[in-house]
Amino acid sequence: MTLAKHWKYSDGEDLVLTNLKGLVRANPAINLIASQKVIFNPHSDTSKKVALISGGGAGHEPLHGGFVGDNLLDAAVSGQIFASPSTKQIMSALKVKADKEKGVIIVVKNYTGDIINFGLVSEKAKSEGYNSEMVIVADDVAVPREQNKMVGRRGIAGTAIVHKILGAAVNTSKYDLKSATELGRDVASNLATIAASLDRTSVPGKTEEIEFTKSDEAELGLGIHNEPGTRLKPIPNIDELIDDLFYKLVSPEDKERHYVDFNLDTDEYVLLINNIGGTSTFELSVIVEHVVHKLPFTKKPQRILVSDFVTSLNAPGFSITLLNLSNLKYDHEEILGYLDAPTNAPGWKPHSYNAKLWAQSTESQYFESDDILTDTKVSSDLKLDAHQFEKALVGGLENLLSQVDKVNHYDTIVGDGDCGETLEAGAKAILGRIKQDNSFLKDPVEALSIITELVEDNMGGTSGGLYSIYLTALLKNLREVKELTVSTFAQAAHTALYEGLFHYTRARTGGRTLVDVLQPFIDELYKSKDLSAALTKAHEGRDNTLNLKAKFGRASYVNEEAFQTEGGIPDPGAVGLLAIIEGYINNLYK
Repeated sequence: MTLAKHWKYSDGEDLVLTNLKGLVRANPAINLIASQKVIFNPHSDTSKKVALISGGGAGHEPLHGGFVGDNLLDAAVSGQIFASPSTKQIMSALKVKADKEKGVIIVVKNYTGDIINFGLVSEKAKSEGYNSEMVIVADDVAVPREQNKMVGRRGIAGTAIVHKILGAAVNTSKYDLKSATELGRDVASNLATIAASLDRTSVPGKTEEIEFTKSDEAELGLGIHNEPGTRLKPIPNIDELIDDLFYKLVSPEDKERHYVDFNLDTDEYVLLINNIGGTSTFELSVIVEHVVHKLPFTKKPQRILVSDFVTSLNAPGFSITLLNLSNLKYDHEEILGYLDAPTNAPGWKPHSYNAKLWAQSTESQYFESDDILTDTKVSSDLKLDAHQFEKALVGGLENLLSQVDKVNHYDTIVGDGDCGETLEAGAKAILGRIKQDNSFLKDPVEALSIITELVEDNMGGTSGGLYSIYLTALLKNLREVKELTVSTFAQAAHTALYEGLFHYTRARTGGRTLVDVLQPFIDELYKSKDLSAALTKAHEGRDNTLNLKAKFGRASYVNEEAFQTEGGIPDPGAVGLLAIIEGYINNLYK
């Protein structure tokens, strides 16, 4: 057993915020919006260039706030430890730096929460007139294809390379939003990373005893959120370990992990060695020497970058990242120039040596509130019967509330037991707003905008993200409608599903999620323009989940026997969504 040992802090102290304040306090080139946990560069002129923002959970420092500075990120947003920031936080980072016309690139690591929340903001930004694109980093090769085919590779240390290359590139006059996005995606697709560690990590403020890796064990392929890797017992010799890591990184014989092609005789490449958090500076340099000695390439690396780039708090491990320059569509010297470009970002610690040397070598201010951000009111000239709309909406939400206990019961058996509570929080927030002031229901676009914001603020988890991203996409399409009819709404809803939500999730009918109700409902409404027929399809979709094995989310880890409890358990999310739809339609024409 290992006792997690940390300094003692005041009860209730937000250590993530304290960390960000400390970062800004010692680095006068960056600012902090404390209420939103957003670090930004006040000196970068994004009216003349594409803005670059990123973010994610805390615990990976210097990612993400430490990479804000010249020739790197314009802004970064931090969630709590190992948790994605909220959409409101992300939108704050975007609004404090992005110019609508020049646009913004959002760099995201490939984790479900980050993809959904940052994807939602990207869509929401588009609906507010911003040009926005996402670059997703998925560089981990540790998890075999068969195991990760539904969610894809994780984003880890290679994220730092994407940040640095893109950050310097957008500061030149050469790249607009489209071309910079293409560059970022090309770099991201040619990265390969794998990690090894002597143990996992412990979280400050938690002092319970936790058994992770035993004293004679190590782990290969662990994740940066304390996800376990493959146990290695006994701890291997460092050279044997590195040989194994390089085999998984570059060998075409490892079919399950061969994501990036490497020609070991001719390719030019960049090597990054990352301290995952708890490796001493002394030992990291020892590891660097062993890694370079064991390189399987004929040519030496064009650059060797060594630092703590993407950590997992104090995990005593390291990772190796390779960027294949020869696969890129861009001139090598141009890409290397972006890596070499100097920066004042506090977390970028590699020295900026010039290319010739490489060729020869083997009181800062923060804002306590987000008052500097501007809000954009969304409205339209569309008309509807506000009384009828309110009656239907309230009916749908009250029908959902009547089934919360049932949804929670189902989710306790096949999930984590909070699906009903999540839906309840959103429903009560909307009903509370209607009771306070129902005037916003006169304009369907304004109403949907406010409802979406309430869902974002009050519904957490993956289901909250799915609702939010779909409603945001629907809002964007509804704003383009000239006259609100069943037909025009069906078209907007269909486009929002297939060009909005489905862009950010692989969930489809048959995956045992709320999509099993949403997709058939919208498909039938788009086809027949008949709400009753669409409701029938939604019922069938909910019923079909009784016989499905989950493919997404926490339910995908549940033993199959659990789904047969009580004669079959429907998907809780599908039950909740059907309750809303059914209550709405049944009250629409009363």
